[in-house]
Amino acid sequence: MSGNKVFPIRSDTACLLKWSWSTVFFNSGTSASCHRTKKYPIDPDNFDQFHNLPDKIRDRNAMIRGEWPGNGCEYCRNTEAAGGQSDRLVHLSQENQAWITPPELANHHTAVEVTPTILEVYFKNTCNMACVYCGAHFSSLWAAENNRFKETITINPDSFSVQHHQHNTNYDKMVSDFWRYLAANDRYKTIKRYHILGGEPFLLDELDDSIEFWKTHPNPDLIFEVITNLNIPTARFQSYIKKIEKLIFNNKIWKLQLTASLDGWGNSQTYVRYGLDLDLWQENFEFLLNKPWISLSINSVVSAITVKSLPSLIEKIIYWNSKQQLSINNRASEPIIQHFGVSRHKDHIYNFDGQIFNEDFKKILELMPEETKVQRDQKSIMSGIALKSLQSKSNTDHINDLKQYLDQIDRRRRTNWREHFPWLDQDFSSYET
Repeated sequence: MSGNKVFPIRSDTACLLKWSWSTVFFNSGTSASCHRTKKYPIDPDNFDQFHNLPDKIRDRNAMIRGEWPGNGCEYCRNTEAAGGQSDRLVHLSQENQAWITPPELANHHTAVEVTPTILEVYFKNTCNMACVYCGAHFSSLWAAENNRFKETITINPDSFSVQHHQHNTNYDKMVSDFWRYLAANDRYKTIKRYHILGGEPFLLDELDDSIEFWKTHPNPDLIFEVITNLNIPTARFQSYIKKIEKLIFNNKIWKLQLTASLDGWGNSQTYVRYGLDLDLWQENFEFLLNKPWISLSINSVVSAITVKSLPSLIEKIIYWNSKQQLSINNRASEPIIQHFGVSRHKDHIYNFDGQIFNEDFKKILELMPEETKVQRDQKSIMSGIALKSLQSKSNTDHINDLKQYLDQIDRRRRTNWREHFPWLDQDFSSYET
């Protein structure tokens, strides 16, 4: 798992992900090179350029010149300006950057047309949950609810319509072109990480297609990652895990990275992640412990309605890590890693005065482990989030928008957000400057 290629672009704005990473959203026919950046349309008649679209090349050239390209990169720019550790800096500091640097950069240090080494794919929105901060574009349960009430509500006023996200008339062609692209010229051998998301991947036929592809196109260096809500019937879930285990022990791929989505622990999480059975989530997660061929992660959305329950989840992770055996059959187990993303919608934590969450962030940072470099990196990211939050002032218009949105959800689902978030039921105008 080593290489001699180091990312050679060292401007003040250069980001390894802009070159190495490509996310393909088949449901909308778009692609992005970071989960925080703008999605660009893919030419259905020239799918092979999904990683080298004109807008992506323009963004790479801007970074070579030392300019921030915009289009979502403001998140890292603002985090760094506040003195925090951005995603960009964390990825540049990681020891495995040589491993995921595109091969073209070995000979041409400013190449802007490159082969991705990390592929992330969103196929369909099939999902059995309707998280508060999500929507119909990633959840069929959300779409069904909108249809039932004959109205579309969204936490993100800037989001595309459901129709735009779910009616890619070129879907079948693009998926077919994708598998052809990977097989042609042995490109699949360049891929170091393959991520599948949804919807919920364990409910998608495309997960079977992915398993079959890597079975017939072995890549012993590949990390196969599934990002899942873990709210899956036990028998179905364990059956898929055994299929992937077979790939690993037959040397078709290197290992499974399973990233489970959860933002906190307790009843408030069942409100935020509507449809969640927390007992089922725990049963499935604990089934994965003590399997050294699986790297376990938990992905948590940091938002105004999740941050207060986050310490309880961190305590659970500390407990689960204490149960992980260090070595089994000469394979070393890895600690469970928690990753963080900040919601940018109506529940944006930076819409609130930093003093409101100051004690929560202190507790979070006190609890977060730092034995490994990855844990230290995630703690640095959380420190940056906390620092930026502390500098924030309340925006009552946005906060009232959030309350109205939660009221709409309550009317639909017969829930009561005030029971879960009593601190939110107050006038925040006194916090404004």
